[in-house]
Amino acid sequence: MTPARSLLSPIALAAGLGLSFAQAQQAPPGATPTVTLPMPGAVSIAQAAPPGPAPAITLPDLVVGADRTPVPMSLVNASVTVVRREEIERRQWRTLNDVLGQSPGISTTNSGGPGKTTQLFMRGLNANHSVVLIDGVRVNDPSSVNGAVNLAHLRLESVDRVEIVRGPMSTLYGSDALGGVINIITRKGSGRPTATLTVEGGSYGTVNADGLVSGSYGPVSFAFGGSATISDGFSAVADGRSTNRAPIEFDGYRNLSLNGRLGFDVTDWLKLQWFGRYARTLTHYDASRAEDPNRYETTNALSTRVQADVELWDGRSKTMLAWSFYETNRRDVDEADPFNTVFTPDSRNRGRRMQLEATTSLTPFEMINVVVGVDARRESLLSENFNATGGRTSSAAAAVWTRGAFFNARFTPLDGLSFTAGTRLENHDAFGTAATWRLGASYLLRETDTKVRGSVGTAFKAPNLDQLYVSFPAFNFFANPNLRPERSTGFEVGIDQKLFGGKLALGATVFHNSVSDLIQTSSCGTSCSTLTNVAEARVDGIELSLDARPFENLNFHIDYTFTNAHNLRTGAPLLNRPRHQVNLHANWQPLAGWWLGAGLAYRRGRYETDFSTFPSRTVEMAGYTTLRLTTSYDIAEWLQVFGRLENATDTYYEEPLGFRTARFSAYAGARVRY
Repeated sequence: MTPARSLLSPIALAAGLGLSFAQAQQAPPGATPTVTLPMPGAVSIAQAAPPGPAPAITLPDLVVGADRTPVPMSLVNASVTVVRREEIERRQWRTLNDVLGQSPGISTTNSGGPGKTTQLFMRGLNANHSVVLIDGVRVNDPSSVNGAVNLAHLRLESVDRVEIVRGPMSTLYGSDALGGVINIITRKGSGRPTATLTVEGGSYGTVNADGLVSGSYGPVSFAFGGSATISDGFSAVADGRSTNRAPIEFDGYRNLSLNGRLGFDVTDWLKLQWFGRYARTLTHYDASRAEDPNRYETTNALSTRVQADVELWDGRSKTMLAWSFYETNRRDVDEADPFNTVFTPDSRNRGRRMQLEATTSLTPFEMINVVVGVDARRESLLSENFNATGGRTSSAAAAVWTRGAFFNARFTPLDGLSFTAGTRLENHDAFGTAATWRLGASYLLRETDTKVRGSVGTAFKAPNLDQLYVSFPAFNFFANPNLRPERSTGFEVGIDQKLFGGKLALGATVFHNSVSDLIQTSSCGTSCSTLTNVAEARVDGIELSLDARPFENLNFHIDYTFTNAHNLRTGAPLLNRPRHQVNLHANWQPLAGWWLGAGLAYRRGRYETDFSTFPSRTVEMAGYTTLRLTTSYDIAEWLQVFGRLENATDTYYEEPLGFRTARFSAYAGARVRY
């Protein structure tokens, strides 16, 4: 593929780009109210305070994802990180990978630049062991082989906050939630209509543009936004690792995303909401660690949700009824070229998910809250392959229903003391019934601002439709409709401490996960392979965090995660999980309206499979440290300029072995508010 002409040259970095910078603005309309709490739980708080007196670290008052109902942070016994809109803009994060890759307990891998496959590993578990929700819609890809989410396509232009809940959560969310849940909540319109437009350009011929219009008229609120990304990219194949003699070519990326949200307060006790999201992408990429000038993938993803909220008995009874739909269409084409004269089949995969759910939160007494719910989910898959003339060479279609019911109770007998207990029963058309449970407790000693917490629970991952029903006879590979769910048991114990009136917050968590019946490829004879439940894994780790605001205009955050993940059968380390991981962020406001910031990421102890040798072998990847610098300046109340340096030290490193990552790059832009 010939590199596309760069659409926008890097703009001169404004406002003294020598340090990283972060934007300062008021909370967007509809953002969750915040209060200063005496205990941060496990929340990562790296953002800086807006101008004005703010001596203590502020935390989101309520968290939804940990209990499927709003709960004060002081009562949450799970490890939770909340990233708010101000922090996203100040650090100039553009995709969900930017957020998750800089969070404790999570590692991510990117296979060669913008738009390329980007996966998350939460607490050392597999990429498909986490649930990702956007406004309640599950966006795990039903058309992919393992059902994981590609983080590279999820833009942040409309996101209000991201709740990261770590630990087994299948009791509340069903299948896939072994490692945890990513709960993404978009911005809600409120008050006078406002509009925001952001444009930036920079290295690799990159242009990003996004906009949002939001507000409310009487009982109706609205928020509509969109974004567009164009990037020429770079060759995904790592230096010197191409297995063919094709010239180096650029692997570009295009992304168009649209989103909307409507709310209608019918009465004081009845509210209706609609959410919608559409994304269309084009990604050129290199597979099998070889330069490929005309291999590409297109995706079209659509999600929508209709929700009714009923609140009775002075808020003691809250019922939610919802219908949601998610569809993704992927097309993968590798056309013939001088370096690949054989046409690789044009593959097309369509996955759909429709879900009905109802939950009720009851608070009969101040010390007791009970959440009960039922849901039914239908997933379907259509997989087709075509030859060079457009003839269909293979086709597979499948669908499965999942039905679940859950119960979760919270008991708060004393101020600061909280217990939770929950269970879930889920029925799956293919393998039958799976039962999960979770117990948790926390105690906040207000006199010393000390919080102790712990939880234990089970989780499961249902086999994906592709694993159950899609075979490739031409390659002697056969699906297995008799697969069982992957199962896990996990626990954690943590302590959080605030000092100096909230200017310093410390956190420590020890966690463990054991997984059985992991699905792997196995031999089914002398010349064929299939999938079976054969593997077991164990993960042990530690998460440490420190948040400090020594002065009104200065704050910083640092977290460290140690992860020991290995296969119990072979003793081999699990791939793509760094043993040591450090994230550091700092923000400084030297003058009113001017923010400087820096971010550092350190990774070491990641293992990968090297297929360049025969037989292949497991190798330890080189450790690396990257630095990013940001700045922003409010020229006027309605105009802000900003810029950033990514990989400012020009470090060369690989995440999946054989795939390149971005080197030194610079970006700058402006944001207009009306």
